[in-house]
Amino acid sequence: MKQLLTTLMLFLLAFEIHADCAMNGLSIYPSGKIINQNSIFILTGYGGSKDVIIGLNKKYATYLKCGNTKVKLNVLETNVGQFQLTQAVLKPESELVAGLEYQFVIDSLPIYEGLGDYDRTTNNYLPLLFKVSKVRDLEKPKILSQPRLLRKTYVPFGCGPAVYAVFNKSVTDKSGVIVKTKLKNLSTGTETLFYISPYGNEILVGHDMCSGGFDLGYSNHFEVEFSFMDSSGNTTSWTGNKVKFTSPTP
Repeated sequence: MKQLLTTLMLFLLAFEIHADCAMNGLSIYPSGKIINQNSIFILTGYGGSKDVIIGLNKKYATYLKCGNTKVKLNVLETNVGQFQLTQAVLKPESELVAGLEYQFVIDSLPIYEGLGDYDRTTNNYLPLLFKVSKVRDLEKPKILSQPRLLRKTYVPFGCGPAVYAVFNKSVTDKSGVIVKTKLKNLSTGTETLFYISPYGNEILVGHDMCSGGFDLGYSNHFEVEFSFMDSSGNTTSWTGNKVKFTSPTP
């Protein structure tokens, strides 16, 4: 029964965003519609949308808009994942005003790209809107216990396997957290940094059928460390020993 539940969880995760392994796609963190006055954003591009992420504020102006007011979104860092994902961490150039609603805008997007929900009636993307709360969050996430390896999974699907090393997440924060994950391949010396959203109380390092931050390959040895960042950019850094593990196997 436990194996069946694990398989079902990974099946659902694999199809959560890219049911048919699309050619491109953009997603944003935080996913909720209410944000703090000092919120940050993480924009992730799938497949061909890598060009959009790399081109932010170069080819594609990026900002929040409220009426005639525009707040530029500065790119703090860009991370290229190992399995079809690229992301940028964005911070508003000035603090947002409580009570106002801002639209997240990227100018000059190709016609096949879009932000927000897709309206099949009009064949257009709905505006991506965020309402600003009165909260200005300055508190860092609190780590209750250090992450540890729970299990490794390798589940085959039609277009490829879902491969994960699964760690526990024991962190509290009133604004929610995203996990800054640094993975080092001890077999090659390659280091990869990528932000991943927790799946419940677990951290899944790897990739689903279509995409993911990390490609664990075969017969590789790794070490991983995590830092935890909330939606306002407050970060609690890793303090424990790095966790070592090997590639999941079929």
